[in-house]
Amino acid sequence: MTEQQIQLLIEMDLEVWESYLPHLSAQIQQQVALGSFVGLTEAQIIKNITSAVLSEAQLETLLTTSLNNYSRSINYMMMEEAPNTTLYQYVGPIDTKTRDICLQMGSAGQITENEIIQNFGREVLMYGGGYNCRHAWEEVADIPVMKELYDPKKAQELLSK
Repeated sequence: MTEQQIQLLIEMDLEVWESYLPHLSAQIQQQVALGSFVGLTEAQIIKNITSAVLSEAQLETLLTTSLNNYSRSINYMMMEEAPNTTLYQYVGPIDTKTRDICLQMGSAGQITENEIIQNFGREVLMYGGGYNCRHAWEEVADIPVMKELYDPKKAQELLSK
């Protein structure tokens, strides 16, 4: 792993956590206010905060999202070094869980980095469709042809439903 890749991993983790901090802060404030109102001890309030603030599912979402964002950021780093004419396809599962934005990007077919940015914005190159996104922009030459991961027509069909 290069120093640049390690730095990207650190930055991705920070961005995911920073996006969660407002929620975390609100939960802590709520537990402190509630605990004070009903007369809980400091230890009881702290226990309520730790059990209410970050569930196992939320932690899994944060970790999964952070790792997927890291992977996408490595792809983006490689895009920056590739020729402007290099084609990319948005790949990942195309099913009923797939967000509309991911279906839109998946149905775009093979497009250049500039077209991705122009049509969907730069942030999708690192963050995909958001939390728990299972997709990424991949160089077309690197894509093994698998219909469940590379099917723009299926993405268009799901979008039209």
